[in-house]
Amino acid sequence: MSVEVRRAVEHAERLIEALLVLARTDQARALTDPLDLAVVAEDALEGRTTDGITTTAALNEAPVTGDRVLLERLVTNLLDNAERYNLAGGAVAVSTMVDNGATSVLRVVNTGPKVPADMVERLFQPFTRLNDRVRHDGFGLGLTLVSSIAAVHGGTVAATAQPTGGLDIRVYL
Repeated sequence: MSVEVRRAVEHAERLIEALLVLARTDQARALTDPLDLAVVAEDALEGRTTDGITTTAALNEAPVTGDRVLLERLVTNLLDNAERYNLAGGAVAVSTMVDNGATSVLRVVNTGPKVPADMVERLFQPFTRLNDRVRHDGFGLGLTLVSSIAAVHGGTVAATAQPTGGLDIRVYL
């Protein structure tokens, strides 16, 4: 019984944290810290246990101006989703780069179940998941937070369903 209560409390704490991050991104903030998206991604990757998922990283310099805590949350949410919604023995590829000499890009690609093309954009809506609502321990807020954090940094997010399964998500800042 105490284990179930503890799990319920931890679940509620994660939901509250996600909602607070979402609320913070809606407020005007001074996003003036010069950062390297590659370093933010490297920090987010550090110490992760992937439970059988192979993670590769190609982190090239990608300068941005913003809030380090929010950008690390963005990367962490993408990594969490890429691992959680993957296949046993699957893979996650993370990269950063500069596109057209001006836009920094974070890209996270995973293997995973096939995602219908018409569902991709809906996954960025709050509390939306591809499958049932009780199969995983998330809330359906991960990609909503990613989109919100990118927007507050003047950026955008693009996602594509992979023909073999999984998603290819790019954040442009």
